[in-house]
Amino acid sequence: MLERYAAFFMKIGFLEVSKSFIQDNNAEIKVVQALLPLSLSVSEGEFICIIGPSGCGKSTLLNLLAGLEKPDTGRILVDGVTVNGPGSERILVFQEPGLMPWMTVAHNVEYGWKLQGVPAAERCERVKKYLKMVHLSQYAGTLPHQLSGGMKQRVSIARALALEPKVLLMDEPFSALDAQTRDILHDELQRIWQETGTTILFVTHNIREAVYLADRIVIMTAAPGSIKNVVHVPFAHPRKKSSTELSAFSAILHDEIKQEVDKVAAKELGREWLADNKPPIPGETSADVGAGI
Repeated sequence: MLERYAAFFMKIGFLEVSKSFIQDNNAEIKVVQALLPLSLSVSEGEFICIIGPSGCGKSTLLNLLAGLEKPDTGRILVDGVTVNGPGSERILVFQEPGLMPWMTVAHNVEYGWKLQGVPAAERCERVKKYLKMVHLSQYAGTLPHQLSGGMKQRVSIARALALEPKVLLMDEPFSALDAQTRDILHDELQRIWQETGTTILFVTHNIREAVYLADRIVIMTAAPGSIKNVVHVPFAHPRKKSSTELSAFSAILHDEIKQEVDKVAAKELGREWLADNKPPIPGETSADVGAGI
């Protein structure tokens, strides 16, 4: 009864979901707990950022929702229906664009619809619509190797949006890009999200990125992952990166997230970490917290 009541009011629901993996290290086989049982609800049209130290299960959470993995316990619901596998209503965008190099930009964007047998005329209209949305209309006939990294990622986003998913899942999609390109794509994604109203779950290590984009930020604990806190970002969209309010809010979150990053470092480095772990130098909080651990 509780599950039915919860599912009625939420777009996405993680209900006591957990996940473990078998790790084979030659002579030793062991079970590694990736996620402890966790619950989370996401409303339609929300932009959720998931942040935490490496290995805490952020990507696993997206893979479970995408249907690429199955939970050990619990259920994942989208519009009250249990996720049992991949579906076109849930599209995953990775760090690498994954474009097919022999296809033009337009053919990459339309590929999903071509597989589904959608008529060529309709595919053409969709390609025009979504390439215009990511400001790449003039590159429709271009091959991927002729594009910059940021442009390739725009094509990847257009390809995902062309399928008109209910939920867009993004796994550190901008982390391999330079800071200037990342800033441009932050603005693009914010605009696209407001235009389409798509529900977005976005994994990142970057606190300022999360504060700039998200309605709510899910802070994960060190592995095995669970939800430490869910923080509402109290600023209206669109936001300005130069805002002192955003900087102050990022600094508050930095301390909470760093506690979990320190746990990972202490576990991996032991006494060496404790001896070298001095108070941090005050400064910008836009760095990727935990990305290198």
